[in-house]
Amino acid sequence: MTIASEVSRPLGTMVAYGFAEVDLEGDFEVARRLGAAVLEIFPDWRVLPDPRALRARVDDLGLAIHSAHGCWGGKSIRATRVDLGSPELGTHRESVEDLKRCVDWLHEVGGACLVVHPGGLSDPAQTAPRRAALAGGLIALADHSRDTGVVLCVENMPPGVHPGSRMVDLAALITDLGRPELALALDTGHARIVSDPHSETVAAGPWLRTTHVHDNNGRQDSHLPPGQGTIDWDAWARSLEMVGYRGPIMLECIRHLRNDPGCIDDALRELLGRMTAIAKG
Repeated sequence: MTIASEVSRPLGTMVAYGFAEVDLEGDFEVARRLGAAVLEIFPDWRVLPDPRALRARVDDLGLAIHSAHGCWGGKSIRATRVDLGSPELGTHRESVEDLKRCVDWLHEVGGACLVVHPGGLSDPAQTAPRRAALAGGLIALADHSRDTGVVLCVENMPPGVHPGSRMVDLAALITDLGRPELALALDTGHARIVSDPHSETVAAGPWLRTTHVHDNNGRQDSHLPPGQGTIDWDAWARSLEMVGYRGPIMLECIRHLRNDPGCIDDALRELLGRMTAIAKG
């Protein structure tokens, strides 16, 4: 097997938008230093920041918006709490409506993938009703996004989310629903705590559309840059080849990159290069 130099997965990073305490231009500078081509937007959904201004600025920088992180938990627009797997009718209805607003916002900003959480911490005994609620919510969101081109990408979670912590369960659900507007997002840090990124990526299979890439020690969801934890990144890169993944390597460690600019060094760039390279032969 050889590595193709003319074709690669795009490198991206999450940036925060609309937060009074975060300098968006500073996050753009992080993207520039990384050599990122695409972005995932983490908006302050509480203030629903202007998508048109962001789209214009990103265009000026020669970047592209690939995705946004949808509402979850208390990070909501109008809902008291966003939990797409909640069997409680009021919470579920509010969650779906807030995520529809996220779809509309992402469509206006020009993005393609909305990353959504399958739910929050829950009792394993509630797996069946929560799976049914999650399925109903995803169908409603798929119907809403049908004409926008936005794909809802369900993210694997840390331990304690039922269903949602294991990619095999999410992949089975997406397969059962069979909607082109639905796919999966692989979070490497969550996968490391639950199992390992290689096996969780293989479980996602052809449904994998985007990623959240960060490192940890296998116990805490610390969102470290790759190489600062215990993830076997070469094994993960092999799993991307196994499932034919061609989407972005999307870093989700912007706070660390922002606060420790020295961590963007040759070692990190070399490691990212191994992840973005596509094998051929």
